[in-house]
Parts: sequence; structure tokens; C-alpha cells
Amino acid sequence: MKKFLSVFFAVLFVLSSLSVMAAAWETSCPYCGEVFTTEAAYTEHMTLYNHSDGHYIVCPYTGKDYKDGGCGEKFATKGAYDVHVATCKHKGDYSTLGYVKYYAGKLFESLKAVKWGDLFSGIVSIAKAIFAGINFKELVNFFKTVFSAVKG
Repeated sequence: MKKFLSVFFAVLFVLSSLSVMAAAWETSCPYCGEVFTTEAAYTEHMTLYNHSDGHYIVCPYTGKDYKDGGCGEKFATKGAYDVHVATCKHKGDYSTLGYVKYYAGKLFESLKAVKWGDLFSGIVSIAKAIFAGINFKELVNFFKTVFSAVKG
């Protein structure tokens, strides 16, 4: 029983130490004061929000790829941003350059998804099947007949 209790308390001590260590990392955003307990969440927050001239997220349907510069709205919270993005009237309202970039991107993504080895092996299999079904002696005789008939 003593061994069991000593192992139990040792495991409890280790788990408690890990819990304290995990909670020890805590930092807050210098712009909005939001507190983060993980470095990943803090990094995501700092890359998502524009900190050069404020603390906000810009609508993604903004810039030279959109007609007349697109939307340009700014949001202080991720929730407001998400609601707006779902209903933004500038979604898909591309300029000519924007359409080229958008469809070129779609084409590129589609080409990346193609399994080229499978495609080429399929074409080779079809070609082999076609050539296997052709009797070349009959084909040569057919063309000889056609040419002599045309010749007169």
C-alpha cells in the first residue's frame, strides 16, 4: 500500500507541475489587451490583425484585384469580421486583373490535383489497345486499293 501511495503522489506531483508549467506562458496583445495562454494563439492573433495603423482585420475582398478597390471595411473583432465576410457584396466582384489571378489560381490548383502518372499511363493503355486492334496488313491493302481507285 505504501508503494501504491508513493507512486500515486509522485504521479500527482508530476501532473500538477506540468499544469503549472503549461499555465505559466501567458501574454497579452499590446494593442487590445486580449490575454493568450498559448504561443500559437498569440501568434495567430498578431498575424491576423493589422497593427501598423490600428488593431483591426480588413475585409479580404479589398485591393486592386477588386473593382474600385473592393470593400475596404475594417473590423476590431474576429466575430464581426466573420459575419461580414459571409455576406460581403464585393465577394467575387473582381477587376479584370482579379479575374485573371482568380481563375489562374483555380487552374493551378486543379493541375496540382491531377495525378499525372495515372493520366499518362491511361493514355498509353488506350494507345496500346487501339494499336493492338489494328491489322496493319489490311490497313495497307485498304490504302493501296483507295489510291489505285483514285488514280484511275
